[in-house]
Amino acid sequence: MAEQKAEGRNTDDEDVKLEEYTWDEIRKHNTESDLWVVLYGRVYDVTDFQIDHPGGPDVLQDIAGQDATEEFENILHTEKARKMCKKYLKGKVKDAKLGDLFSEVDQGKDGENMDNNENKPAVTNTIVTIAFLVVAAGLAYNYYLK
Repeated sequence: MAEQKAEGRNTDDEDVKLEEYTWDEIRKHNTESDLWVVLYGRVYDVTDFQIDHPGGPDVLQDIAGQDATEEFENILHTEKARKMCKKYLKGKVKDAKLGDLFSEVDQGKDGENMDNNENKPAVTNTIVTIAFLVVAAGLAYNYYLK
């Protein structure tokens, strides 16, 4: 289970080994053919991901060479999207405190900031069952009492 949780996550040992980039260096990578973004103090080269980005390449191009953490979190990216980030990890911002890319989804798993998604299938099944019983009762009423 711990192995599954670690998937796509950077360890402290990995973070220490990341190459450091200054903001001046990062800001230069702001074109369609050379596009970096920063999330939680880590630098990601998303040049090759632009075409596959579900929001389209323009979204990434608008934040190229910048800290995109706030925009990333405003979109409520899934855990799957966060795991994908590691593939594009380039380095870290020099002298920056590194944050936790998974903190928002981990909070949801712990029950904080959660919409109780675990109960949605049960609610849906209950509604479908009730609807079926109402239709069945209506058919039985028409058949036996008319």
